[in-house]
Amino acid sequence: MSANSDLNKANFWKIVLNSTSGFVLAFLFVFYLNHFVTIIAAGIFSFDVSFDYLSIFYHIESYEWTPEAVKLIFSAGSILIFIFAFIALIAYLSLLEEEAVIKIFFLWLFLLAINYSFGGLMIGNIFKKGVGHVFNWMYFTDTQKMIIAIIGFFGLLSTGILMAKPVAYSANSYFKKLGEDNFPFFFTAQIILPFIFGNLIMFLFFYPDIIFNAEILFYERFGWISLALILALIFGRINHFDTLYFEEEEERGVRVSYTLVITTIAILLAVRIILNHTYLLVW
Repeated sequence: MSANSDLNKANFWKIVLNSTSGFVLAFLFVFYLNHFVTIIAAGIFSFDVSFDYLSIFYHIESYEWTPEAVKLIFSAGSILIFIFAFIALIAYLSLLEEEAVIKIFFLWLFLLAINYSFGGLMIGNIFKKGVGHVFNWMYFTDTQKMIIAIIGFFGLLSTGILMAKPVAYSANSYFKKLGEDNFPFFFTAQIILPFIFGNLIMFLFFYPDIIFNAEILFYERFGWISLALILALIFGRINHFDTLYFEEEEERGVRVSYTLVITTIAILLAVRIILNHTYLLVW
């Protein structure tokens, strides 16, 4: 089968479906890793909490907050997500030469987790939300906060530059090469539309609170901006690559990963149904 024969509408939407599923599953993993780590961190200080699928309410008086509690509760999730970003990267690189479509999940997991970490340093620090709340309690000066925001920006910049080739190699799940003839087709289906559709699905998942509740879901409303920066840098870099040739030992073809798609749908529905009610934890 020639490369051009694979560039049809059916295959385009198969790639979009696979990658969008990977995006949504990775998004859920990052969000709920932070969600439940934050709850556990609150338990370390014996703070009773109520939680549902999107928010955490602390049953304490304002005077009970201490610098130590704020630092741990609002930074533990970010630190663990940063660690998982590199675990996801290792998993993705270990599958880089394989055709396995599941590797798109690890790619999105790395990009979303690293975006949460560096984007949180930049956006959260500027708007004093999330991990930026920690820096307020650490009494950082405006200059120190600006330095941290700059570190976050350069972290995003470096990710976009360094991840270009690994992202390009994700095309080997479907094609024997990536060049000017199939790059627009591939990048649109693998990255651009899943980014748009994935964010739209998560927007609907958190609706209406994501619009009307300004106190929660700050990162989920604005994190797409920093992720778009990473993806734009990746696009610019790949667009200037010479044609990449992959292993030709086996015939490549575009197919739907039903395992990935069904798992994503099942987890999305299960989380929304199970956590639709508020749960109280008394430590």
